[in-house]
Amino acid sequence: MSATTFEGTHPMMRDLANSDGTKTGGVVSLLKTVALVVTIVGAIPTAITAYHAWQYKVPFTKVPHRLAQYDLWMKNLDCQIEYKALDTAQGTKLDVGACPSTGDIAIRIESTDGKTTYEWIAYNELQKPGEEAPTNLIDLFIGVARADTAGQKSVRTAQAMEVVCQSLVTKNQLVRVVREGDKCFREELSPMRGSIDKREEVPCDTQCKAAG
Repeated sequence: MSATTFEGTHPMMRDLANSDGTKTGGVVSLLKTVALVVTIVGAIPTAITAYHAWQYKVPFTKVPHRLAQYDLWMKNLDCQIEYKALDTAQGTKLDVGACPSTGDIAIRIESTDGKTTYEWIAYNELQKPGEEAPTNLIDLFIGVARADTAGQKSVRTAQAMEVVCQSLVTKNQLVRVVREGDKCFREELSPMRGSIDKREEVPCDTQCKAAG
């Protein structure tokens, strides 16, 4: 089959035009591919966050905070923390202690309805001289501050919790035995959510291991 020619057009010019068209199409295709890749890569963090929210059953917006809390649990897992206890006028009990080696602060919050949660405050988030206190630190203790206005003696010392033992039995289950007064309790808690999934009274020599 003979090549098609156009009257008045030099063959070399036609070749250049065809070559430019091919190059332009290739560039457009490449740009479309790059845009698609950028879109996919940009969506990866959101997809990972959504997966963590589903996997650990935490609100989507809380995932970064809960991941940071998990890291603090792992960082301070072997710390022997001496807790100090406070009772508020509203009946909420706080057990607060610091890891001697890292300076990170552990807080156990027990509300009047029996629900208990754990929170950590990293040492590097604490207020330094000449700086404002971090917002999350203010929010954490705002309940105590409000309790101060509820009565003349709204915050008082109480008998502190003592951790007898603790062990990470799975990636998302921490077992600990705590002593409160003359009784001991075995707690199964999620270091990701900071919540206690199960709590029962046990002998104080109970080992911290998986149930069964």
